[in-house]
Amino acid sequence: MISYADVVVDLPMDNETLTYLLPDKFSHAKRGSRVEVDVRNKKLTGIISLIHNNEPNFKIKPILKLVDSSPIINEEQWDLALWMQSTYLAGLGESLFRMIPQGRRLIREEEPIVEVDASFKSLNSEQDYAYTNIMADYGKAASTHLIYGITGSGKTEVYIHLMREILQKTNRSIIFLVPEITLTYHILKKLETIFPKDLALLHSALKTSQRFRAYQGLLKGEKRIAVGTRSAIFAPVSNLGLVIIDEEHDSSYKENSSPRYHTKQIAHYRITKSQGMLVLGSATPSIETFYLAKANKIKFYELKNRAVTSSNLPIVKLIHKKESEGAVGFELLQAIKQQASKKEQTILLLNRRGYAPFVYSSDENKVLGCPNCSSNLCYHKNGIVQCHICGYKESFDKLKNQHKKLELIGSGTQKLEEYLLTAIPDSKIERLDQDTSKNHSILNGILTRLYNGELDILTGTQMIAKGLDVPNVTLVGVINANQGLGIPDFRANERVFSLLTQVAGRAGRSSKKGLVLIEAHDPKHPVLLKAVKQDYDGFYQDEIQFRREMNLPPFVRLLRLVIRSVDEDVSNKEIQLIADIIRNNMEPSLTILGPSPCPFYKMDKYFRNHILIKSSSHEKTRELVKAIQSKWKANSKVYLEIDFDPLDLI
Repeated sequence: MISYADVVVDLPMDNETLTYLLPDKFSHAKRGSRVEVDVRNKKLTGIISLIHNNEPNFKIKPILKLVDSSPIINEEQWDLALWMQSTYLAGLGESLFRMIPQGRRLIREEEPIVEVDASFKSLNSEQDYAYTNIMADYGKAASTHLIYGITGSGKTEVYIHLMREILQKTNRSIIFLVPEITLTYHILKKLETIFPKDLALLHSALKTSQRFRAYQGLLKGEKRIAVGTRSAIFAPVSNLGLVIIDEEHDSSYKENSSPRYHTKQIAHYRITKSQGMLVLGSATPSIETFYLAKANKIKFYELKNRAVTSSNLPIVKLIHKKESEGAVGFELLQAIKQQASKKEQTILLLNRRGYAPFVYSSDENKVLGCPNCSSNLCYHKNGIVQCHICGYKESFDKLKNQHKKLELIGSGTQKLEEYLLTAIPDSKIERLDQDTSKNHSILNGILTRLYNGELDILTGTQMIAKGLDVPNVTLVGVINANQGLGIPDFRANERVFSLLTQVAGRAGRSSKKGLVLIEAHDPKHPVLLKAVKQDYDGFYQDEIQFRREMNLPPFVRLLRLVIRSVDEDVSNKEIQLIADIIRNNMEPSLTILGPSPCPFYKMDKYFRNHILIKSSSHEKTRELVKAIQSKWKANSKVYLEIDFDPLDLI
C-alpha cells in the first residue's frame, strides 16, 4: 500500500502541512522525524506530522531524504507547538522549528579558565525558608514562586538545593534558564560539577553535533537537567517537574521574531500541563511579576542579606558629572586609581559601544544618520562609522570626502578605554561589549583574566551587569547614568533601574567592602535616587502607581501590530487599512492607540508604523488579530509583525 506523509516546514503558509509521497525505503519513518523535501524547487527540512494512506487528488513529489531514524519531536512538544500556534497566531512550522537545535556555530569555543567553588553549601535561614516552603508545594498542583533576593543573596544555592531534591526523590526532570551563557559561566560550571551525570547544556557555542547529542540525551531520558538560554525552555525533557528562570526580569527571555513568545509564558504552560513548579529569581523582578507576587497570585520569598556573612551591599553614591570633566569625572577617576593601588579591581559601565556615538557635520549643522535607519552613525576606532541598529558600515575617510568638516561627539566604550590607558598608564584595562564578545575566544580570554585577577579595570556596556561574580571587584563605576531615561517606552525607567541595581551588585561580593559611584548629568532624577538607595520596593510603588494611572501592564494586556515595508507609501497605506479593520471589528472594551510611526521609523531600510491595543484579556486581542488575518490581504511588499505582550515599543 502506498504511504504518504504530511510534512511541516518552517515557512509562513496558509496550509499547516504539505503532502509528499513516502518512498518504501523510508517506510520506517515516524511522526516527529525530520525529512528533506522539495518546496518550490528548493530543498528544505521538514518534520513529519502524519503518515497515512489517503491518496491526494493532485500531483505530489516524493520525500527526498529521511534525516532522522527516530523522532526528534515528542508528543509534548507537538502539543506545545499547537498551543503556540493558537496563542501567538504563528505558523505551526515556526513554532516546531523553535524547539530543535539550530546549526549556527560549527566549532567548539574555548571556555574561561575559572576556579569554581563547586561545594554543596548549607543554606542560611532566609534561603532555607524559601527552599522549605517551595518544596512544601511540590506534588500538589502546578505552582509559581518568586525568589526576590538582593544581589549576592545566594539565590543560586536555593536553586541547587531544589534541583537536588527533585533529582533524588522523584523521577522528574528540570529546566534551568539563564539570560546569557558565557557571563554566567561560574554558575553553569558549578551545576556541571554537582550534577555531572544529569546535566545537558544547550547553547550556541557548541558544535551542532554536540547540541544534538545533548538534545537526544534529554529526549531519551538519559539526562534530566536541561540548562541554557531562552530556547532551552523547549528542551524535550520527560516528566517535567521544575523550571527555574534566573534573572527573570531580563528582556532576553522575550523572542523578537515569530512566534514572539515570552519564556515565562511557555514555562507556565509546560508546568501547568505537567503539574510541576516554576521558580523565578531576581534582585529586580519585572513589574508584572512583582505585581502578581504582591497580589498573592504567586508565592514569593525575600532574601534580604548577602549569602557571604562578611559581605554587605556596597556603598552607593550619586555624582553630578560636569560637562567640563573628561570621559571620567574627577572623583570616580581618583577612586579607580586608589583601587588599583590596593590591587583591587574595578568594573566601569558605559552603555555606548564604539568610540564616539555621534558624527557631527558642522557646516551642515547636523548629526550624520544611517541611510537605512532612523539612527545616528557611530564612529569606531578602526576608521569605520557604523549603525548599531542595522549594521550599516561606511569608511570615515569616505564620509570626510563628502562633508567639509566632521567632529566626533561624545564617548563610547572604545574612547573610555583609550582615556583610561592614558590617565592610568600602569593599569591593565580591557573592554567587554558587542564588538569584543563576537569572538568567543577573545571574550573568554577577557573573563579568564578578570576572574584570575590579571585585569585592573574592565569597561563595558550593559552585558557586564549580568552574572559576573568576581570577589576582588570592589569598585563599580557608572558613566552617564541618565542614558536610557526619557525614551518613548513606558518600560524605560524599569530598564535603567534594573541595570543600575544589577551592575552595582557586582561590587563587594566577598569580605572586601564595595563602592559604587554613579555619574549623572541629572542626579536628581527619581529613578536614580531610588537606584542609589537600592530601593526596589520604593521604585516599584512609584512605577505601579504610574502604570495604574496610565492603564498600562500589568493592569492591561498589550498587543502591538507593526507594518514594515521598504516602500514608505505602502507602509503608510497598509497600516491605515489595518486600523480600519480594527475599528470595524473591535469590542468597545478595547483601546486602540495609533496608527503612528514607530519611534525608530526607519530600520534596516524598512519604514515602520505601529498600532497598540489595550485589552483586559489575551483572548480579546487574539480574536481581533484573527479578524485582521482573515480580512487583510498581505502582499510581497509588506510584512505584519504580531507581538502579544511586547517588551519593546521602539
